[in-house]
Amino acid sequence: MAVITPWIESLIDKTVHTLKDDTVKKKIQILILEPFIQYMIELIFPYMIIMCVIFAVLVALLISILWILVYKSS
Repeated sequence: MAVITPWIESLIDKTVHTLKDDTVKKKIQILILEPFIQYMIELIFPYMIIMCVIFAVLVALLISILWILVYKSS
């Protein structure tokens, strides 16, 4: 296991201290996280639509099969 030098430890401490600041958190959220999340939603959205359509078709098929089974046996 590598030993952390004092220089690296002080750098980590400064980074953690900087990231605890609310203004830095807000900047990271606005400049990095929100655009990334919006980009991912734009990429995933068509696939979600396709999955919803397939699910609706499967539910409709299931209901129609159950309906046919109930009324054929009567």
